[in-house]
Amino acid sequence: MTSPAPHTLIIGAGITGLVLAQALRKHHAASSSTGPVPFTIYERDPNPTHRGAGWGLTIHWALPDFEALLPVDLLARLPETFVDTAAVAEGLTGNFLLFDLQDGSERFRVPPNTRIRVSRERLRRLLMDGLDIQWSKTIAAIDTTTPSAVTASFTDGTTATGTHLIGADGSHSRVRTFLSPSPSNYILPVRLLGTSVPYSSARCASIRALDPFFFQASDPATDAFFWFSFLSVPVDPKEDRECQILVSWPFRKGFLGREEPVETPVQGERVGWMKEVTKGWVEPFRGIVADIPGGAEVKSLALEDWLPPAEGFESRDGRVTLIGDAAHAMTMYRGEAANHGIADVASLVREMFAEADADAPSPIDRDNPR
Repeated sequence: MTSPAPHTLIIGAGITGLVLAQALRKHHAASSSTGPVPFTIYERDPNPTHRGAGWGLTIHWALPDFEALLPVDLLARLPETFVDTAAVAEGLTGNFLLFDLQDGSERFRVPPNTRIRVSRERLRRLLMDGLDIQWSKTIAAIDTTTPSAVTASFTDGTTATGTHLIGADGSHSRVRTFLSPSPSNYILPVRLLGTSVPYSSARCASIRALDPFFFQASDPATDAFFWFSFLSVPVDPKEDRECQILVSWPFRKGFLGREEPVETPVQGERVGWMKEVTKGWVEPFRGIVADIPGGAEVKSLALEDWLPPAEGFESRDGRVTLIGDAAHAMTMYRGEAANHGIADVASLVREMFAEADADAPSPIDRDNPR
């Protein structure tokens, strides 16, 4: 019996899913095939702008894989996604600095290396180029009863069949629930608030002197944490810089003298609480938070992770697997999850197109023995 032509169902159009789609698109073009692209990508969001502007991430140790996976036309346009093109032109790469919020001392820095700081949303838009993404597609079930095939059913009543299904649907992966007996994330005992605000070029001068891209700091007295990142730095100095500011605190009794753990405040009280947390901090960190406008929209972010079981997960005879946060959800840290997702894609693509014995086990099966 003739085996079906390979066709991959990609569930999720975040960074990891899009990188996989572009890598498959690149391989398809290189093969000079005149047939349809051997994949379809599905996303539960109704449209590309549903999740808002997003924040920033750093591609560093996975950068060589990232560049190798992208089609040449997209690679040439990568500067469109940079947070600060002027800083890149100057050869600046940032220092990954960690400061002490009690005395302002520098506690840690990462040596210079090749890395890029990008806007997550601009990168996502770039990676969508040339792809026919199927929107409003929330996966409801997976059926692998037909040999050498996998069928995905969606909540809108439609179905899709391919030879492989890749769950790239993020930290709260629906695909994970079909493969693992314990798919729920672990919620860390930390609460975090974040906002993006426009600060003038003059206001940002002293901040940029610390680092052109981002820095972080911790408070040894309270275990609170602070993060600052430039999200967009226009070339025109008259234009405001878009800045990301995060403040987190431990969810435990006794924080700032409170008898009970402090839960996330309601929207109208969040800016005030962020400023309350910073009262014992030294400058310039306290002032960065103090300058947040009272009406700024502040988001509450859950810090969660998921550790895949050591024995792997059920891969349905090598036809289904997970990549990125779906496979190993991790808390935010300078875009580290994106680097791991890119590395997952590189590993998967190498295996998918490796010259192998026809009787060799599926690459997905090798990675997830059962």
